[in-house]
Amino acid sequence: MTDEQFISGFLAVFETNPEVFEQAGAVDDLANLSNTISQMADKSNNEVADAIGDWCANYPKITDEINNFIRKPKPQPTKKEAQEPRLLNRYPELPENLKKRLPNSQPPRQ
Repeated sequence: MTDEQFISGFLAVFETNPEVFEQAGAVDDLANLSNTISQMADKSNNEVADAIGDWCANYPKITDEINNFIRKPKPQPTKKEAQEPRLLNRYPELPENLKKRLPNSQPPRQ
């Protein structure tokens, strides 16, 4: 798996399956990850993927979801009207910082 695939997988799980973060007890720690990613603007994708991987090491459920997403892409559920993912509302800068990491020719799944 490439660094871009890992970043994209994390972003996809973050955006489409936020309950995994709640179930794993990782919601409060997302602020730390968000701060780390924000400070890595001049770092390589490899370093960003490593930082995400290090963070995910504390949350095996999240790592499993990322790996499952990368191995077996599933159709994305359609969002119901007036339904917004709660984690996106709390950490809007995290997806934006990660989306900047992905190649322009391959937009992240939404």
